[in-house]
Amino acid sequence: MQLIRQGAEAKLFKAEFEGKPALLKKRVPKGYRNKELDERIRTARTTGEANLLRKARSLGVNTPTVYEVDKGEKEILMELVEGPRLKDVLNKKNVGLCRQVGEGIALMHENSLIHGDLTTSNVMVKGKELFFIDFGLGKHSKKAEDKAVDLLVFKKTFEATHVELMPKGWELILEGYLAKGGKEEVLAQIKKVEERVRYH
Repeated sequence: MQLIRQGAEAKLFKAEFEGKPALLKKRVPKGYRNKELDERIRTARTTGEANLLRKARSLGVNTPTVYEVDKGEKEILMELVEGPRLKDVLNKKNVGLCRQVGEGIALMHENSLIHGDLTTSNVMVKGKELFFIDFGLGKHSKKAEDKAVDLLVFKKTFEATHVELMPKGWELILEGYLAKGGKEEVLAQIKKVEERVRYH
């Protein structure tokens, strides 16, 4: 297998499944954690991520297809989405893609899925479609606060990495979000969270 990327949580390998290119995500042990606790955390995050990927896909959100989950090895074998990250190709000419991002987030939030690490690095571009990846920090929640924080994480990284597309890009994200059922109360909560952060 070919190592594609190593992050803080996992190593990503290019693999194969039934003759098709695949991605193997292997969660690495953390030496600073108690061994039993580390085992539990890595197992929970592995199974949790696989379930979130499957759930999001069933709702119509583009995510990699999960092929196999190995709890013992803390591995997920999934579809390899071949294409660039949105972070690397987003510009003023294709800024309309931001609306699609908002639509995808709304579909997740309306079904109580929180991605947990929304950035343009975790959205892949395959042809004319966007795929959401890396649900390793995701969870289920119906709370407007959790949905607001999910969006705020995206806003902060978007401002930092795509400053030339502000405010247009963010406005398109919110436009898509509301068009697909995202709630105004979540957007109102974003402002409250921002104010709390500003004054603490």
